[in-house]
Amino acid sequence: MGGGGACSRATEIFPGESRPEATDLLPIITRRLLDPDSTARHHRVGVVIPARNEAARIGQVLAEIANRVEDLPVLALVVDDGSTDGTDDVARGHGARVITHAINLGKGAAMKTGCAAGLAAGCDVLVLMDADGQHRPTDLPAIVGPILSGEADLVLGRRRFTGQMPATARLGNWGLTRLFTVMFGAAYGDTQCGLRAFTSDAYHKVDWLATDYAVETEMLVRAARARLRTVEVDIETIYHDVYKGTTMLDGLRILAQMIRWRLSG
Repeated sequence: MGGGGACSRATEIFPGESRPEATDLLPIITRRLLDPDSTARHHRVGVVIPARNEAARIGQVLAEIANRVEDLPVLALVVDDGSTDGTDDVARGHGARVITHAINLGKGAAMKTGCAAGLAAGCDVLVLMDADGQHRPTDLPAIVGPILSGEADLVLGRRRFTGQMPATARLGNWGLTRLFTVMFGAAYGDTQCGLRAFTSDAYHKVDWLATDYAVETEMLVRAARARLRTVEVDIETIYHDVYKGTTMLDGLRILAQMIRWRLSG
């Protein structure tokens, strides 16, 4: 797992923005000295759900997301990535905030759109969750708990590679996870699980370029290089559709990307 603390990000002064006087900063400095934990307090959890043609299952997923987790309000954000089956209508009917892509842009692009919407809505903890029921909303407290306690910047769901996972997926996930350790020197139990959470600060360090299924792996490459504090949480292995999701071809594409990231690092 990735270790070490996160590096602070320099504040940007935009053109035309006046630089504050030292005396203007005194109240802020004083408040932080008196209350050193103030920066660790979180205010809202955003659950980002990328979805494409998931009208049949997304309603149940949204129905099981609690309004609050660990006493914080929860905002469900569904990114409809070019669906043609009314996924957006189902999501709105269950109270989610829906952002629609007019055409299919890919899972990574949908996740990025959702995270940007969450940040704009004041969410300082972001959770990524699949729309097809692979991830249980009842795991949300376990996933965000290490962040809210100050233990982690990034929390990963970890599935068991057992018979509940289709054989090809089991082999691909196991292989990619082991290769990740060899290539990048960071040991994670399940690099392909899509259920994960991170702080808004950590998001800026793992922000990805991939628009496809390589997004989960790229995120972990960036997390390892940024030495984010990472915790893994065991979750149930759930597959409703044997032939859905990452294919063998997707796995080869992810491996090719891993090689490129390793050579560029």
